[in-house]
Parts: sequence; structure tokens; C-alpha cells
Amino acid sequence: MIVKVVLNNKEQNIDRTFDYEVPEGLEDKMAVGMRVLVPFGFRNKGVEGIVVAMPQTSEFDVLKPVSKIIGKEPVCSPKTLELCLWISKKYFCSLYQAIRLTTPPGMTSGIGEKTAKFVSLAIDRDTAFEIKDELRAKNNTARARVLEALIMSDNIPLAKLIKERGGSYTAVHSLQEKGYIRVDTEQIVREAYNEKKYERTTAYTPTSEQKVVIDHLYSCIDENRHEKILLRGVTGSGKTEVFLQAIERVIKMGKNAIMLVPEISLTPQMVQRFVGRFGNRVAVIHSALSVGERFDEWSRIKKGEVNVVVGARSAIFAPMENIGIIILDEEHETSYKSETTPRYHAIEVAEKMSETENCVLLLASATPSVTEYYKAKIGVYTLLEMTKRYNEGAMPNVKIVDMRGELFDNKNRSPISLALQAEIKRNLFVGQKTILFLNRRGYSTFVSCRECGEVINCPDCSIAMTYHKKSDSLSCHYCGYTMRNVTACPECGSKYVRYFGTGTQKIEEELNNLFPDAKVLRMDTDTTFQKGGHEKILDKFKNEDADILLGTQMVTKGLDFHEVTLVGVLAADTALAVDDFRANERGFSLLTQVCGRAGRGDVPGRAIIQTYQPFNATIKFAKEHDYEAFYKNEILQRKRLNYPPFCDIIYIMVTGEDENAVKTRSEEIGDELKRCMKSDGNIFSILGPAPAPIEKIRNNYRYRILLKCKNKDDAHDILESIYELHEKNNKKTFLTIDTNPINMY
Repeated sequence: MIVKVVLNNKEQNIDRTFDYEVPEGLEDKMAVGMRVLVPFGFRNKGVEGIVVAMPQTSEFDVLKPVSKIIGKEPVCSPKTLELCLWISKKYFCSLYQAIRLTTPPGMTSGIGEKTAKFVSLAIDRDTAFEIKDELRAKNNTARARVLEALIMSDNIPLAKLIKERGGSYTAVHSLQEKGYIRVDTEQIVREAYNEKKYERTTAYTPTSEQKVVIDHLYSCIDENRHEKILLRGVTGSGKTEVFLQAIERVIKMGKNAIMLVPEISLTPQMVQRFVGRFGNRVAVIHSALSVGERFDEWSRIKKGEVNVVVGARSAIFAPMENIGIIILDEEHETSYKSETTPRYHAIEVAEKMSETENCVLLLASATPSVTEYYKAKIGVYTLLEMTKRYNEGAMPNVKIVDMRGELFDNKNRSPISLALQAEIKRNLFVGQKTILFLNRRGYSTFVSCRECGEVINCPDCSIAMTYHKKSDSLSCHYCGYTMRNVTACPECGSKYVRYFGTGTQKIEEELNNLFPDAKVLRMDTDTTFQKGGHEKILDKFKNEDADILLGTQMVTKGLDFHEVTLVGVLAADTALAVDDFRANERGFSLLTQVCGRAGRGDVPGRAIIQTYQPFNATIKFAKEHDYEAFYKNEILQRKRLNYPPFCDIIYIMVTGEDENAVKTRSEEIGDELKRCMKSDGNIFSILGPAPAPIEKIRNNYRYRILLKCKNKDDAHDILESIYELHEKNNKKTFLTIDTNPINMY
């Protein structure tokens, strides 16, 4: 018996399969999708791999034998392997990288224990700062990063500390031996949710608009008809109930459903709606779960114990069989696009899967992305719309406040306008709740010297550090580097160091000064990093333990509190002042979504948008909740400037620690693309190669090339040849190719 194995070999760029012979003792247990250990290379080093095929013959005369089979059953099916092959080709990654998307969480670490190790400081924070600085000076970067992470957030899971914060097991062990940190083993509760906590619900009679959509979905489901549908429904129109009733129909037909929501929308409220309707037949997958919890949920899905998967982007790869519908709520959200290899888009993967499964694909949003709405307008998708709130309530009344007048006319130096202060006072007086949105976390956005103008930047990234008042420290939000707050300018020695910009911590302080009797909750990544952080804050807000919920984008999605009658947007301009052709689209969506949190109960809602651009068209469209007018204006601009959906943008990035090598390689790729451009009419614009807007991250230099082409699929062969040649011949640099990227920094 012969098997073709794709290897997990991190030491070499190998994207091909290898033939192995299966020993007699293993033949009965072997199958496509099994994990195996095989000898590789001259030294026959044991390497893990996955069986992707079992051919009758091999082109090679002598084959090495498989050493052992890992696990008792395949981790992915032949159908899943076909999808992985498609992903590897489409998104320029290795086949094994694609397969890892579909395999169980923690596969290589061998899950089984219901415990996990957590790391915390064993010394005070000031001492930790001193030791960290000494380690940095000695170039002990991994140990320094461990201390930096623990200075900012104590008691971090060991696995997270290693994977996300740039530490290493050796560094942790060394710091533990010296008594600087503690490593404790804690029990993991592996239930993704507590079913008993949620009250069971039943479907309610739909509104006339909901019924039209539900009837159309029923028709597709009953006829096993593959159809791609875009549902535009205003905030509060009852899209979730449409999803629930469609899924219920799918289950009655003996099939299953995948329901994707952005990570930011996967709130306890969203989980409650699905578990309340379908009980323990729901599996939940998102990043806040422990590895063990995710593994157990994956296992329940694989065993066929659930009918519904609810999760963030990666849940599209859940091992669900017999799928009757795939739903992506808030389809416009950028988090559906992966920004690490493989750089897949969940919508594109869902489209491919819905074709394979011959099932319904439903995309939904109050503010659809311009590209997807354009596709619906030209007939690629079926367009369905719900324009009224389910309770016939009015959309929030939105007022725009010109912040220029606050300082010059009202002499108000507070980041909270007098108009918003008055509305908050009104809500506090009548006992109604308020949500305030600021698109930043931390205390101030950057720290600068007023004497010489020096901005305190991260030493490893070309980006300004953010001040965090609670720990009195500066942190880089790109690499996690943390340092003690400066009291003197490191460039000129001046004591005139000041904080600029406004973060959530500073707004919280301002609210406490303005409204000392109000109960304020802050929700951002600093207050929700611990397990269950979101749920604890939202429970407090729901149970009348708070008057004001202040937060970043976490408060713009998935929250449905009937007591919230006021929403304040504190700095609308930050969503628009971005060097990206989608800035208006994102700004409109953000403003519309957060204003839509108000007035979802019986009391009409109000919203105040604070801005320095009161006549900005996007802000005015958001004020009127007028998506159609925004779309018509935006699509004209896109067509005039030849941006998507009228072209595709391809982003090529070369990175590495050696700047000369990065520059040279990017120029070689640029020259090759310019030669191709002359003979290929598909590519019509090349920008670069040039240093990226953020030239360095984590001590890696970054050069980029931006292409505009008529059709990304027609450019695929050229890009694939560039990618394959680079992977074979370049050790010093790393190449990323991304089609229609979310960020181009």
C-alpha cells in the first residue's frame, strides 16, 4: 500500500507530496486524512504529515515506510482536502498551511488534559520594568517580551504568551527559575456555553418584510436549490429571526447549517439567541474559547452531534457534513478576510462550499460592502431588502455636532460636546442607558515632546507608542513592545513631554469628572482580554449596574439593549481619515451600525455624531440612515477612479530583517511584473516597489507593490510563477501575495 503525504516541515519551504510505503501492521488503519509520522531527509528525521491520497503505484522504486499513524481517525475528509487544494492555489500558500485551517484546534500538541498553564508576575511591576530593560540591553528579546506582556496583562495563558506575545518556552523557563514569574496549572472548563443559562425561545410571527425573505429562503431550501442571496436589512429589522427560522427549516429537512458572524459581533447575546432556539444542538467556535473548548466543539461537530455551527471566520472550516445553508451576517466586516497566511476571504470560501454542497448562501448586512451590493445590483446575487424595524419603530434621530465650534464658540475643551453632555444628563435623570463609541483604546494616541517635536516610537516598528494610564506605560499596538512611561524627552532631555489624542481611558476619566454619580463601564481590548471579559461587562450593563457603556468597535455590533436610547460617536473623523479607498465605506458602516444601537425598544432613540467635518457627505448619509444614497455616490467615485468592484487590487509585500535583501527582491519582482504588463493587457497599473507606509514591524523591513488589474483570476498564473520561484530560491525574505487586501499599510 502506498500513500502520498504532505509534510509539516517548518524548516524548509516544501510544497509537494512525498510517497511512502505503508507497513503491513498499519494497512487496516490507514485512510486519506490520517495524521502520520514519517522519516524525512538524509537523517530520516521524524516529521508529521497528513495522507492526501492512496495511489496504486508510485513513480519511485524504493520508498521509505510510514513510521506510525497518529490518532484513531482522519482529521479531514477527501472533500475537505479538495477544498484545501483550491485554497492553496487561490491564496498562494502551501497545501499543509491550507489543511491546518480545517484540522482540529491544538492538533499538533495532542489535546486531552483539561488543564492549562497560566503565567503571572512573581515580582512587582516596577522591578519587572527594570529587569525588562536590562534584558533588552543584553539583547535577550524573548525574555523581555514575556515581561512586557505580563506588565500589561497579568495571568496570561502560556500558549498565548508564546504564540501572540513573542515569547518562548526557554524564556519562560529561565524567568521562572530566577523567580521573576510564576507558572501555574489551572483547570479549564471545556463547555463553550452553559445551555441551562439560556431560556428556550420559539419562532415568532414574522413581519411582512421578514415573511417575504423567509418564504424565498424556504423555497430554496425545500427545492435543494443553490442560490447566492444578499439581504440588506436596516439595524433592528429582525435579520437574526430570519436566520433562525431559515435554519429551523434546514434542520427539519435533515440538514445542517453554518452561521458566521464577525468576531466583534459574537457576543453572549448572539450565542443566547441560537442556543435559546436550538439548545445543545449548537456548536460555538470563536477565539475567546480555550484550545480544549474549541477542540471539544470541533469533535462534537465531527461526530454529528450538532446541527448548527455558530462562529467567527474560521468556523467556515468546521467539519460539518450535509450543509443546507451557509449564512454570513455583517458581511461587510473586514474580519472575514484573513490577514495572515493563508489570506483567504470567508465569503469566497463560502461561495465555493455552497457550490460544492449545492446549498443556499445568504450574505446579510445593514450596510453591505459596495462590492457585494454591486454584485447584487447586476444579478450575481439575488437581492432581498428589509427597510423597516421589526417593531415599526423609527430609526434614531441623529444630530451632528461641529467640534470646531465647541472650542472657539463654546470654550469647551472637553472631548465630550456640550450637546452630548446635556443628552447624557437627560438619560441619567430618566434612568435610560447610553452607549459612547470611540475608535481608539488606551489613554492617549501618542506621546510627544513639545520642545523638539520628538514622538516616542516603538524601537522595533515605525509606529508611535500608545500611553496606558493604568499601568503608566507605553505600548506598541503592532508588536506588543512595552516600556515605562517617559518623563523626559529621550532626544533632547526636555521635561515638556505631553500626551496627544484621546483614548478610551481618557474618556472614562472625563466621564467620571463630568458625571461623578454615573456608573461607567469601559469595553475595549484592555478590559476584555481575560476569559469571559465581554460577558461580564455586558451582564453588568444589562442588569442595571451601569448607566454608560463606553467602548471601541466592540460596542458597535451585536448589542440589543432596549434600555439604550442614546448613542454618542465621539470622534467620527478617525474612521474617515484613513489612506484607503474604502475609508468612506467603512466610516458609513461604522456610524450607521453604532447609531443603530439606540432606540431598539419602545422609546425612540437619539444619536449624536461629533466631528470636525460636519459637511462631509458620508457623515450626512449616515445621519439620514440612507444607504442607497451613499452607495450611489460611492459607486460613481469608484468607477471614476477605477477601484473595486471595477478592478481588482493585488498587494505584494516583501519582508525581512535585511533591508538591502528586501529592497533587491522587491525590485526584481517589480521588473518582472513590468515586463508582464507590456505583454498582458490585464494588469494596467503598477505602484512601487517602495517602502510600505509602515516601513518596519517587529524589526522586519517591508517593501510593497500594488497592482491594479481587470480580473484577478487572469493574473493568477503570473503571480503563481513569481510565488513558486521565490519559495524555491529565497531564504532571506518572505513574500506575501494578497488579492483585494483589507489593509495596505
